Amino acid sequence: MFKKSRKSGRNLIVPLFLTVLLISLAAWGIIRGSFFFNSQLKTQPTDLNLVRLWNLQDYKSILDLTEENLTVYPMDAYSLIFSGFAGYHMAISQISVDEIDFYLNEAILNLRKALILEDIPKKELVYYILGKSYLYKGKFYADLAIKYLNKAIDEGYENQDSYEFLGEAYSYLGDYDQSIIYYETALEKFQSDRLYLKIAEDSFKFREYDKAAEYYSILIDRTRDESLRKKGLFQLGKLYYDIKNLSKAEETLITLTDLDPKNAEAYFLLGEISYFNQDRKSARDYWHQTLRIEPEHRGARLRLYN
Repeated sequence: MFKKSRKSGRNLIVPLFLTVLLISLAAWGIIRGSFFFNSQLKTQPTDLNLVRLWNLQDYKSILDLTEENLTVYPMDAYSLIFSGFAGYHMAISQISVDEIDFYLNEAILNLRKALILEDIPKKELVYYILGKSYLYKGKFYADLAIKYLNKAIDEGYENQDSYEFLGEAYSYLGDYDQSIIYYETALEKFQSDRLYLKIAEDSFKFREYDKAAEYYSILIDRTRDESLRKKGLFQLGKLYYDIKNLSKAEETLITLTDLDPKNAEAYFLLGEISYFNQDRKSARDYWHQTLRIEPEHRGARLRLYN
């Protein structure tokens, strides 16, 4: 019995020793690899490192590495371009407005510096990222977004979203004729609920009501996003109401309230439609329903108590 116990103990000791040995070797390998990686970053900021970090999507390390490199070589093309691209990607992943603006400004500064140089690599991509960076800064930079996105296309670079971003830039400028053209060009390359909605909204602003109604209807029929379907139904109902097609407006808004019984604004508009149809009782019922959902609704209170 005792001999059997000793033999069993030896059988346990050997695997345990091997396990500890393997864990130790793995830990040593990780630590050694980490030191090697860090020493490479600190002492040899090469293009190869930038490419490797880019493939890892480690944009923060790219910014640190290029900042270090640019203190020594302020006009190094690769560092300027990688810093610009990484800054853009850092910007679009932030929540804070200040941080978004900071990274976008850094990206634009470095990409504009790179464009001073002659024969830079991937010039068309520099134009594209620069155009998108300006667009993310908002409507006051929309003209610069258009300039650089068009330069990218002229240089032969068309991304799937190039025309959508051009449409958005023209929309910022209130040039809806052009924004619709570019959105529809984007639609030829890929179809999305977002594009249908943008075309419908800009067509409405451009007073192309038939086209706006057509795209709202496509959105409502095709989208699997319930919130987008509700939004499409409300805006289509509002469109019909604004152009005084009251029967269509009523039909659309009733469909919306079936889908979204808590939509106070839809009930208010149904009250307005009933009012214009001389159905005062129905109008009051709809406005009371509006107040049950949203007690401080100004329009309904004015209608009922003034």
